[in-house]
This record gives sequence, structure tokens and C-alpha cells, in this order.
Amino acid sequence: MTVGVVWLLKIPGLMLVGGLGLLWIAYKLLADEGGGEEHGPVVTTFWGAMKTIIVADALMGVDNVLGVAGAAHGAMDLVIIGLLVSVPIVVFGSKIVLKLVERFPIIIKAGAAVLAFTAAKMIVGEPILDAVFDPPAAAHAIARWTTYAVCIAGVLGAGWWATRPARRPAAEIA
Repeated sequence: MTVGVVWLLKIPGLMLVGGLGLLWIAYKLLADEGGGEEHGPVVTTFWGAMKTIIVADALMGVDNVLGVAGAAHGAMDLVIIGLLVSVPIVVFGSKIVLKLVERFPIIIKAGAAVLAFTAAKMIVGEPILDAVFDPPAAAHAIARWTTYAVCIAGVLGAGWWATRPARRPAAEIA
């Protein structure tokens, strides 16, 4: 795994591609083409939710692994400790989140917004785009904050647009 991480760190554009992929996952979480519940979220089956979680986790995992590898500066023991601590938290925490989502469907929208924020963070953190986002000038700060706002508002707005009642067939609304 660590050899793979070291190799991934050398790929230019990885964070940008991962961020764009994560934006798509956030949108699909809200507006999957398979239809929707009366509450709004479209992921209505256990397996549909699992598919979305696995793909989103893989995309965010790349970001996390790159972050851990960068912070560890090649220290294998720190990478292993990080994995040993984080995996149980993800496994047990996901069960609690799935129960909460069943009771409070608004959590799906909040989750999509968090995914969009994470995607924007990956895009802004892409070394290829350092000239756009990193210099301390005001224009670059505006570019960073605009990227965050567009990603979050874009995902939530596109999800709303795709699931609004006027877009669904009349039989589905009834």
C-alpha cells in the first residue's frame, strides 16, 4: 500500500481528477437516475447506499492516503498506526450513520455538501493549480473561496434540480 501511495504522490493531476470524481459522487448521492423517495434522497436500497459509500470512500481514501503519506514523510510506522486507528472508526461509525440516515433523510444532503467541500479541497490542493490558488494575493483567495462555494452550491442545486417534482413523472409523484 505504501509503495502505491509513494507512486500516487508522483502523478500530476491526481487530486484534480479525484476532486472531480468526488463531485460526481456527491451529485449522484442526491440525484441518482433510479428515482427517489418521498423525502428526496435517491439511494433507497441498502446495496445502492453501499455502492455509493464504497465509491465515495475510495475517492476520499486517495485523498486521505496522500495526506497521511505526505504527513508521515515516509515513516511506515505512522502510516500503519493511522490505518489501524481509522479503519475501525469508519466501520463502526458507518453503522450509526446509516441508522441516522433512515430516521433523518436530510443527512443525505448534508453528506453531499461535505463530499462537495472535500472535492473542492482536493481541487484547490492540486499542485498543478498552485498558480491559481496558492499565491497570497486577494484574487487567489477569491478563486479558492469561489471554488468551494461553486462546488457546494453546484452539487446541492443540481441535486435539487434533478429531484424536484416537475422533473419526475406524474405516476412517481403520486
